[in-house]
Amino acid sequence: MPSPVELSSPETSNAAPAAQSSRSPWGAIAAGIAVCGPAAVTAYLAFRSGGFFAGAPAIVAVLLGIALTLRLVLADAPFEGFGPALVTAAVALGCFAIWTLLSSLWSHAPAQAMIEFDRVLMYWLALVLFGSIGWTRERFIWALRILAATMTVVAIMALITRVTPGIHSIPVSLENYRLSYPLTYWNALGLFVAVATLLCAGLATRSEEHPLAQGLAAAAIPILVATLYFTFSRGSIGVLVVGAVVFVLLAARRDLIPAAIAVVPPTAVAALLCVSTDVLSTGRYGNPAGVAEGKTLAWQLVGLAVAAGALRFALRPLDRRLARIEISPRAVRRNWIVFAASAVIVLAAAAVVVDAPQKLSHGFKNFTATQSPTDPEALQDRLTNLNSNGRLAQWELAVEKFDEHPLDGTGAGTFARLWAQEGSGEFKVINAHSLYLEMLAELGLPGIILLAVAIIAIFVGLAGRIRGPDRVLYAALFAASLAWAGHAGVDWDWEMPATGFFFFALGGMAIAARRGEGSAWVPRAPGRTTRVALGIGCLALVVSPALMAISQGYLNAAVRNLQAGDCGTASREALDAIHILSVRPDPYQVLGFCDSRAGEHELAIQMLETAVDRDPGEWESYYGLALVKGAAGQDPRPAARRAYELAPHVALTQDAVEAFHTDDPQIWKRRALEARLPIL
Repeated sequence: MPSPVELSSPETSNAAPAAQSSRSPWGAIAAGIAVCGPAAVTAYLAFRSGGFFAGAPAIVAVLLGIALTLRLVLADAPFEGFGPALVTAAVALGCFAIWTLLSSLWSHAPAQAMIEFDRVLMYWLALVLFGSIGWTRERFIWALRILAATMTVVAIMALITRVTPGIHSIPVSLENYRLSYPLTYWNALGLFVAVATLLCAGLATRSEEHPLAQGLAAAAIPILVATLYFTFSRGSIGVLVVGAVVFVLLAARRDLIPAAIAVVPPTAVAALLCVSTDVLSTGRYGNPAGVAEGKTLAWQLVGLAVAAGALRFALRPLDRRLARIEISPRAVRRNWIVFAASAVIVLAAAAVVVDAPQKLSHGFKNFTATQSPTDPEALQDRLTNLNSNGRLAQWELAVEKFDEHPLDGTGAGTFARLWAQEGSGEFKVINAHSLYLEMLAELGLPGIILLAVAIIAIFVGLAGRIRGPDRVLYAALFAASLAWAGHAGVDWDWEMPATGFFFFALGGMAIAARRGEGSAWVPRAPGRTTRVALGIGCLALVVSPALMAISQGYLNAAVRNLQAGDCGTASREALDAIHILSVRPDPYQVLGFCDSRAGEHELAIQMLETAVDRDPGEWESYYGLALVKGAAGQDPRPAARRAYELAPHVALTQDAVEAFHTDDPQIWKRRALEARLPIL
């Protein structure tokens, strides 16, 4: 691999100062954080269920907060990266985080607001930390290389579980009939792989890239496309296509020709081989026939990857020959006009051949259909099925709630409660399957405006970097970011930070100012006292995620022990969770169920009533209250009815109302002890 010295260029005006600062211990640490940080966090989140659950984003936020504190205290110029784009994005995202936390005041769900706040804080800290380090060409290129390599390794590990499960299999408890390991959600894995594909396309295309990095990036693309296929994620495939088109248009380099010659044929063959699989494209991929089919496909993909890498290496002389061809600006404009006209003609002809109006009409009807989400036996069939899988109902509810609460929303993290009470009830929904509509519903106009400003500022900053010798890499990052932002509009990628952490981390690094660019936007280097004060303030920010991470660890252990029947240990773990963070209802539920099993009925009722107070909109606490009251021989019917009112389509609340529809305390006791707990 090339050393950073090989990457210097006349365009890098801050190369000398960056080299000087790197001689200090903090300079070396900052460079290491900038280069490896985005990849390390992305890998961690990927193997923690995509970062969906409360603990992982909280831990990342704490680590980023500590790193930012060290930078504020130790760096010579802690704000050197702050320019117009970064300042705008940081201020908007910071205000969005504050608004998220404040929403607990009117939603009466402080625990949910804290979980959402911790996630936004993680994104904000990534943006500020990686952006504040300042832009250098070397750091950005190495960070993108390492991130692309890391995401590719994760994708390969995911693909292995499908094609060669004997090498690395997954727990049987993980639903994987569509490839979802390690993120645990197939659409999130699909987007993750689409982003990796676009980043690798940039590295494979860039003629200035080191031959080894260029060849490996080209070799990765057929494997990445195969991994994407087995997620059967239509949205991810769609945003990859859009991202690829945007990348080609923005890169606008002759490097695209040899890269396409090397990559497109092997990738197309890989896609065709995947489509032609039978057992691997079903939930029976672990059967002997599926294992045999997977081994064959694995060797074929290895051969195609080697072919793509070798072709890209062999075509490097073509890069140099194309670079020597001089094309006048007039010829460039003429070529673009010819290209655009040809594209329009081809698209029009294709539309006529496939009867596009009829296809669009049929697709629209399928998309607006209201049937429940289902997957066919042959999962290839879902790729041509345009049904929205119930998303329209969720989007309509989000818009309806925005109409009711346009200025404040219903509160951060409350959509699951809204759906449980007012949704169709055909399936459980936690998020609205659209970042933007969910923010409209939960945080109103202020929330969506602040979020939009932050995202747009990053895109504007990225667009400004698409020039010079590294145009291809910035075009790839822009296309990958666009893929994430687009897919987040139709799924819950915001809640799966493994898919979007790169946008704020690498995006912050890419839009950071060069030395001297941001001098009018930030104050001079503060004094020691000010630095310490800022560091203390930064540490104060991560108190919330630190408490959440510790509390979540105890809560996870408490639930596991409750499932195992060890109520003594479960109660101790739940008490520890409460001592760390007392605003969450879940540990009180664990305590109440254990107290009920131990015959401490009054204490059990007290614990479940406390859980209700912590989040009056959560049906699980009312349902649990009905169970412990019934076990105590007290009337469970009011609590059961309230649980049903909050979640009328949930089977547990329906069963509770029916089971307790009697005046006999002995029947209450028996049926309460037989009922299923809501947290198991």
